Amino acid sequence: MSDQQFDIIFRGDIVFGHQLADVKTKLQNLFKADAAKIDALFSGRPVPLKRGLDQASAQKYKEALIKAGAQVDIVATGDVNPAPSGNPARAEKPAASAEPALSLAQRLEQQAAIDKVAAEKIVQEREKIVREAAQQSETINAQQNWSLAPVGSYLIKPTEKVVVEPVEVDISAINLRPEGGNILDASERVTASQAQVVAPDFEIAEAGADLIRADEKLDLPLLELEFADWGIADLGEDLISQSEKPPVSVQAIHIPDVGLAPPGADLGQLKPQVKAVTPDISGIRLAD
Repeated sequence: MSDQQFDIIFRGDIVFGHQLADVKTKLQNLFKADAAKIDALFSGRPVPLKRGLDQASAQKYKEALIKAGAQVDIVATGDVNPAPSGNPARAEKPAASAEPALSLAQRLEQQAAIDKVAAEKIVQEREKIVREAAQQSETINAQQNWSLAPVGSYLIKPTEKVVVEPVEVDISAINLRPEGGNILDASERVTASQAQVVAPDFEIAEAGADLIRADEKLDLPLLELEFADWGIADLGEDLISQSEKPPVSVQAIHIPDVGLAPPGADLGQLKPQVKAVTPDISGIRLAD
């Protein structure tokens, strides 16, 4: 069996999904410590919560602390304390193995004193920065003579304006033509060939005039009609005589012995197969 011992190191990280206030409350109940000592554990520096454990005991401690929401690491006693995989920038060396073991309360008080000194130093540095910034602001305001310019005035001095060199454009080949004239020279104009249009000597005839001359008209023979035997037939009279009508053969229709059957009589048609329906009348009774 191996005699190697392990330490439980806490850096202030909490398990994803837990709330910081809940984790602090669970650690208070787990270590039976007050809120100030528990707050000192969340300084960001590695703090050994338990030392000199075998591997099985260290694993049990780690599972209990992770269940409470505190992300801890198991480190071999005496080895350099590596930073957790999620934040390698927070790696620090643990106390030397020769350092006498201190109780959890003593280490928490020691860590709280160190954090208090660091906090005071941070406050002093912040106040110094604020004072220097205020002094620089006063110096800048004293050196610069600011004022409001009138509306529409230039905000740049003539000496500050960018000088733009004028561009010379050659306009020697440009001239003005008289108003309404052709802007193209005779040599620049394109001469289009004129189309020959044949326009006969057409005139407009008067309304109702004959558009065909007498020599242009064709002589047509006149039809002679005899109206001596014509007359007006009476209303509804046949206009074709009996001799003018085409003969029509009458088709003989054979009608067998057919009669009308009484209403509802059976004519011998195909009858559909109707399945008899037996209704359920178990729930029906006669009223009194």
